[in-house]
Amino acid sequence: MKGWIRWARTGAVIFISIGGIVVLLIWLAGGFREKIEPGPTALGVQPLGQARTMTVELMTVPLAEDAVGTVRAAHETEVGSKIMARVLAVNFQAGQHVEQDQVLVELEKGDLTARMSQSQAAVDAAQASLDQAQTDYDRIVRLRAEDSASELEFTTATNRLSAAKANHEQARSALREADAVIGYATIRSPVTGVVIDKMVDVGDMVRPGQTVLRLFDRLQLVATVRESLATRLEVGQQLPVTLEALDLHCEGTISEIVPESDVLSRAFHVKVTGPCPPGVIPGMFGRLHIPLGERQELRIPQSAVRRVGQIAFVYRDVDGNRVERTFVQLAGEHGDQVAIASGLSPGDRIVVDPNMLKGED
Repeated sequence: MKGWIRWARTGAVIFISIGGIVVLLIWLAGGFREKIEPGPTALGVQPLGQARTMTVELMTVPLAEDAVGTVRAAHETEVGSKIMARVLAVNFQAGQHVEQDQVLVELEKGDLTARMSQSQAAVDAAQASLDQAQTDYDRIVRLRAEDSASELEFTTATNRLSAAKANHEQARSALREADAVIGYATIRSPVTGVVIDKMVDVGDMVRPGQTVLRLFDRLQLVATVRESLATRLEVGQQLPVTLEALDLHCEGTISEIVPESDVLSRAFHVKVTGPCPPGVIPGMFGRLHIPLGERQELRIPQSAVRRVGQIAFVYRDVDGNRVERTFVQLAGEHGDQVAIASGLSPGDRIVVDPNMLKGED
């Protein structure tokens, strides 16, 4: 008997606890509060007075979908050194616009100038040897015509002339190489573009193949577009683009639709190019606005809407002299207008400037 009483008490405690929790959850969810539906409410009416009114009408608005993307360089170029030398001057900064063939970096060329002088001296010496060999050859040819020179002398003169010509050409090749190498001491921009990154400073020692800067010549927005929407797009099509960091709105042209879908997201990469205003840099976030058609919706001025917490309402004209509060459900803001999901119908008249009503601030 005592066991049964103990069991009954335990069950009652559990039952009361569960009931209390359920009641608490219903209260937290607002189950005991009165709901306010969109539309007119029984809050009474007010005189219209001098307040301005307007007729609510359906508007035709464009329907679009946004595809997010990232600004990237269409072509990125790495500029490097072809020789080992110390940096003498750096004539650019990261973010600077540079023209094709503009001098960007100057390297020390004292050793290269000395090598150039040596090569020029070698050419001069080879030219003198060539002139002497040519003179000797011409003399032997004349003597041989008079039978005054042997075949051996003629062969020797011919060989000396050939060797002198070869030495002269070799010296000239070395001079051309020295001239080219001394040109490598001046690093120029291969394209017109903007410097992304500076990788050297004055006094640094650079080696052959080392990158001294990176630059890009054109920017593009690479957006991720779902495959069912990407199939509607075409190369050359113009679409609106927004860069939120700069509050920039412009038109872009589709330059490429990558012909491969991502197997995980089922989306395509769409590349959009266009005029690049100052301040746009790789890595910025952007949106590509893709039109889907049009739709009808109710829009009213933002000034006509009053808000109390999460509740929004307008003042609806009842009979030309009086107004009443009408609760509305908003569907999004569009500049100085707001879309209405429910609570108003086409033809309703609302107050545009509620501040003109008595009792409104």
